[in-house]
Parts: sequence; C-alpha cells; structure tokens
Amino acid sequence: MFKNFSPWLLGINGRQSELIELALTYGFRGMDVDMADMLRRSQRTSLEDATKYLRAADIKIGGFDLGVNLDADDDTFTAQVATLHPMAEIAKELLVKRAYLRLPVATDRLPYPEYFETQRARLNQIAEVLAPREIRLGVSFSAGKELAEGKEFEFIRDVEGFIALVSSIPAANIGYIIDTFDWVVGKGTLEQLTSIDAEKIVAVRLGSVASDATVETAKTTDRVLPEKEGALAHVSVVSHLKSVSYSGPVCPTASSSRYKGQTRENTVQKGQEAIDSISKDAGVHVAPLPMDLIEDVPYEPTPAI
Repeated sequence: MFKNFSPWLLGINGRQSELIELALTYGFRGMDVDMADMLRRSQRTSLEDATKYLRAADIKIGGFDLGVNLDADDDTFTAQVATLHPMAEIAKELLVKRAYLRLPVATDRLPYPEYFETQRARLNQIAEVLAPREIRLGVSFSAGKELAEGKEFEFIRDVEGFIALVSSIPAANIGYIIDTFDWVVGKGTLEQLTSIDAEKIVAVRLGSVASDATVETAKTTDRVLPEKEGALAHVSVVSHLKSVSYSGPVCPTASSSRYKGQTRENTVQKGQEAIDSISKDAGVHVAPLPMDLIEDVPYEPTPAI
C-alpha cells in the first residue's frame, strides 16, 4: 500500500503544481488528480503541456474521480459516459490504474429495487468503458445522515447495501473504495471489511467520527482526520491490509469545516502525521519525510580559504 494525497478529500484546492509540492513535501508517494481539468487543458494546448508537472514529479497518480452523476436522467448519463473515453485515454497514457465514483444516497426517480438494477447496469457500463484501458473502477457510498433529505426514495446508506450492490456487478474491474468514516456511520464492522477479497479493494480512505458527534447521528461535516482507535480501529484496518498484501492507495480524509482557519500546509501535515502514526503501529514501514532527510545530513563547515 502507499500513502496517497487526495486534495478534495481534505477540502483543499490549488494549482496542480502547488498540490504536487504539498504531496512531495509531506512524503506522499501518490496523489489523486483532477483528470477532467487535465483533459480540458490538454485540449487547449497539448497533453504534454497539461501533464508536465506530473511527469516531472517523482509521484504516482493514485486515481481520479470520474465526475459522473449516477442519478442523472438517461440522456444526461449517456452524454457523461461519452466524455469518459477521452478522459480514460489520458489516464491510460499516464499509467493511471484507478477511477472513482460515488453512489447516490437517495433519488426521486425510482424505488429501491428498480433503482438498484438501474445503478447496477450503469456501473457495469462505466466499468466496461474503463476495462480496455486497464483502469479499475472504485465505488464508494455516503452515510452522512443529512444527505437523503428532500428525496423521495433512499438508496445505498449502509455497508450491507453497498456490498450487495458492488458484489452483484459482473464487470471484473469493479471494486470497493473502503471509506472508514462512511463504513462506521453506515453500520459496518471490521469483520465485514476483512471479508472483502484484497483484489476487490480499489482504494482506502481513512477518517474518523468527531468526538462531539455520534455514529447514529453523524453528518458529513462530522468527519475528522483518522484516529488510531474508535468504532473501527484504524490500526487494525491497516494491519489487515498489510496481511492481505493490499497494494493500493491509503488517503487521509476530513471535512474542511473542522479545520477552519488552518493553512493548507497544516491540514496536509496533520493528515500525513495521522496516516504515518497508524501505519507504524500496524507494522508498516514509513519512509522519512524529505525534510527529515535533509536534517539528517551532517553539517560540514566550508573550509577557510
């Protein structure tokens, strides 16, 4: 597994060069990218120009969000799928192996059984677009208690429904994004997590429920940086991932509302420290930060002339 920086999962924005610098400074080996933006910039100039910073940096691309609204009407969804082809071609050129999608939490379109089949077909269709480019589709769900408000029909809100949907899709390149905040709020257990085959885990995102919230009432804004213990012990999660030779990205996540007034650098540093501390306790080797390596170089005064 490798420590991965996903800016949007920490509520961070910035130019591509700035985000890459943050990732490298705090020892992230991978980074998620905005592939839609990269496609737009490559169409304005060239692919080489749009990807020059990524190519120059010693960092792998963890994955990218597809930006598809799975609750869209049929015509809109078809148009969105059409845009995936050029985006996936750029991803293939950059050797990206993972793409991400989030399931709808609720809908006004169809009751659960019919909507389940609609989503099953749509996810399979998207996976088939990605398969020839050797890109895996990671699927996540959202469990925040406020997200289904105003919709007629609830959809995937818990781990049981999440596993049932993803496991029912025939495409071989589809799998799970394990998000520990949503896993806990969605009534998931460590036993359910460890029952998933390692090759079906596309990405892992670590986040905790804030101490002033409860699992039963937690909203999306109650997500804080991952803590070692809690309703789902992160050290146990990472220990399991190590034991099954999981080789994908592990990202820190948090709601930006919980870290107002802090700089981007401070938030990223705290995310890095949280992941590193959990990983060390789980027996995973953690490489020193670039700044630590510089500090370890012995000082040799310049000889007098």
